[in-house]
Amino acid sequence: MTYEESLKYLSDLNVLGIKPGLERITLLAEKLSNPQNFFPTIHVSGTNGKGSTCAMLAKIFQEAGFKVGLFTSPHLESYCERFKVNDKNISESEFAEIIELIKFFEVPATQFEVLTAAAFAYFAKKKVDIAIIEVGLGGLWDSTNIITPKISVITNVALDHENILGDLKNIALNKAGIIKKNIPVVTGATDLPLEIIREVAEKNSAPIYEVHEPAEVKINLRGEFQKFNAAIAIQTAKILGVEEEKIFRGLEKVSWAGRFEIFETDFGKVVIDGAHNPHGAAALRQSLDKNFPEGRRNFIFGALADKNIDAMIKILFRADDFAIVLSPNSDRAESVENLCRKLKNFSVECVGAKNISDALEKLKTSDGLKIVCGSLYLIGDIRKNILTEQNSAALAI
Repeated sequence: MTYEESLKYLSDLNVLGIKPGLERITLLAEKLSNPQNFFPTIHVSGTNGKGSTCAMLAKIFQEAGFKVGLFTSPHLESYCERFKVNDKNISESEFAEIIELIKFFEVPATQFEVLTAAAFAYFAKKKVDIAIIEVGLGGLWDSTNIITPKISVITNVALDHENILGDLKNIALNKAGIIKKNIPVVTGATDLPLEIIREVAEKNSAPIYEVHEPAEVKINLRGEFQKFNAAIAIQTAKILGVEEEKIFRGLEKVSWAGRFEIFETDFGKVVIDGAHNPHGAAALRQSLDKNFPEGRRNFIFGALADKNIDAMIKILFRADDFAIVLSPNSDRAESVENLCRKLKNFSVECVGAKNISDALEKLKTSDGLKIVCGSLYLIGDIRKNILTEQNSAALAI
């Protein structure tokens, strides 16, 4: 199987959609001799900040001398981004080899279940010392939840994927489903979700560590929200015995694409952020207001249809902002027409774009700060285009 053939196979699995349950992943893992049991893990769930927190933990444990596996989703440009060992992506040939092995077993699994099994198999093959595993959706029925981690992390809980997970109470119960008996849990959740997490932790005799203050330390990631993610990563690493010096060194070196990255281009500063729900929109708005309080903001904006787009728009946009609307590269994408209609309902001036090139050309001619956000499925290709065309790199602020 070539890499291109493996991508075709994964694409064909999309017709299965999202199917909650652990039966298929359990069977698939058994076929692979349960590779998830060959290395210790940290399991990370939450509405926002999962990826950043995972990246921080991975870099911290690298600084502590560990060989670290990192499984995250979705990717920005390549499926190979989802499986990393010490910051290095899996190669296309290794990726295809593992996907071909999984296909051989003919287990009727979903795409994410196949990717989860592949990550476990890859990390076992590479003999990692520890793996940081990000939940795909929810927690309780997520395919990653066949692991018994050294520690469970729930970054925060807010409304997202309501069509699948339900109201806030059910979302919190679902995310708390990663809590295991006698396994410590670290969380930054508040209010009702925190109460539910406390109850589930108590039932499982799981020690709980609550994090509610930002970490005032040097972090090589921008955005006010990263201070809270860092606080959670610090607490988690301390519980597992990592020295403070190595924790802080890891935070100073961590990188994570698409989270309040700032690029200097020949058409001005461009902020790229994967804010994809109301909670993420609020975090982005806070960082924009702190770092760029003055002047007009020009957005390339796109979102998935199953998100609370009205709430995102209300939180993120100001009256004099301008939006170039582009549909994300996803089967779940909201149409340009519907996004424009929703923006105009909030008196936001907007114009549709046919494709990435069209959107960028419109962005280049606008005056003021440029921002690309709304969906991780949107920002990857635009980020790649900016990096290639401008030969630019993210700036520190």
